Amino acid sequence: MTALNNLFLLLEQQLMHYRKEDFINILSEDFLEYGSSGGIMDKTYLIHQMTEQGIEDCLFTVTKFQAVSLADQIVQTRFVTTNRTNGNRQNRSSLWRNENGTWRMFFHQGTPAK
Repeated sequence: MTALNNLFLLLEQQLMHYRKEDFINILSEDFLEYGSSGGIMDKTYLIHQMTEQGIEDCLFTVTKFQAVSLADQIVQTRFVTTNRTNGNRQNRSSLWRNENGTWRMFFHQGTPAK
């Protein structure tokens, strides 16, 4: 796995622990998510759904992970998650930009996978 893939996989997995502090620090102020449920969520909404401690064990297994540089300071991640409790799979894609030396996610979409 490349250094680019390693960096963004770690960031994506960090968010999968649902800790409020991570969402505050990693999501861009203009973040938007098109969820697999069909809902559209922004950073403020998601932060209000989080707890301080998050969850200890990540609920997802990640496969087919790719981080692709789309432009200077813009990266797209593409991957599949499998929920460890119910087996549901999601195709996921995130857009990241470098904001003053810090990578922040500004868009995410999850779609049910077959």
